[in-house]
Amino acid sequence: MYRWILRTLMVAAVATLFTLGGAVDVRGDGQQAGPAPAAEGPGSGFRVDARRGPVDLGINDPALVGAIDIHVHLVPDSPGANGNMRFLDPFEMAKVAKARRMRGFVMKTQHDASSASLAYLTRKYAAPDLDIFGTMAMNLALGGMNVAAVERFSQVSGGWGRIIMMPSIDNERERDAPSDTLGSRRPYALLMSPEAEKWVSTVRNGELLPNVKQLIGVVAKLRTVDTNAPLVLATGHASGEEHVLIAREGRRLGLQVVLTHGSDASLAQQQEAAKMGAYIELTVNGLVREGAAAARRAADSIRAVGAEHYIVSSDCGQMANPFPSDCLSLAAQALRANGITERQLDLMYKENPARLLGLPVLSPAS
Repeated sequence: MYRWILRTLMVAAVATLFTLGGAVDVRGDGQQAGPAPAAEGPGSGFRVDARRGPVDLGINDPALVGAIDIHVHLVPDSPGANGNMRFLDPFEMAKVAKARRMRGFVMKTQHDASSASLAYLTRKYAAPDLDIFGTMAMNLALGGMNVAAVERFSQVSGGWGRIIMMPSIDNERERDAPSDTLGSRRPYALLMSPEAEKWVSTVRNGELLPNVKQLIGVVAKLRTVDTNAPLVLATGHASGEEHVLIAREGRRLGLQVVLTHGSDASLAQQQEAAKMGAYIELTVNGLVREGAAAARRAADSIRAVGAEHYIVSSDCGQMANPFPSDCLSLAAQALRANGITERQLDLMYKENPARLLGLPVLSPAS
């Protein structure tokens, strides 16, 4: 009980300290123009209105200046697991990113390739000065390990479809998810014929499946239209073993690789992937929700593997989470409290995401 009270008071104090004059009215209706109210729950750091979504805390944190969030969920998109709806659209996210002086963001779509088109439109009509990209996950709605989908994604106008993710919610590993995996999490599986394969596999007997290796090979060969940029490989909702095997194959072929939700891999597996030159993604929506213990574990992992191998992303944008910028800010504060330095934050928030995406690393004055 006392821990709950202390944690709530701490988050409320942080929000009050940083929100003075900082919130952005992304809807244009005045509903989010002022400082956010105190947090409503242990370790939440935000308030959620069931009808309107999260409230913008408006936190201006130094870690955000020049940051690139490589994992944002935005509308228009189909719901995520358990019907989890997204809140901000890309134009609204661009408005928030500009207000926080971020460099850019990467929007992820679980079940279609629209993130590449949305990145093109947002750059053209709302934020030509931001670096905005898209991620596509190789889930069932895209045909699983579908080379055609990858090639078409790379050729969407602008060339801003940049990250190819191995299966996420349809990864065979999700069979063990602690909820109704064929109902609330994946309702489309109930519509499939009994004999249809309802999961996307990547590994058998300690080896990548042939079609997975073929797809990674295609990813390594392709270049995006207009920008002539290489694609990036993300490991998806993988097991620790899958993370390492996918990273090894991607790095062997010269791809930039990031372990999606990298904390799902063991510390030894993270270190192995880092030695190959892969990045470890630290998604912070769980860190913000889980509080001090999660922050300590994350900081310990960063020290053990090295901040030069980590990328901090929000994995936010859903109705049930804070604004992506607030997720990143609250996580930066929690990491600082556990001994992570400003230099390490700059690596994980700014420099490593730029390197992953093939962008120049900017100096602090840029």
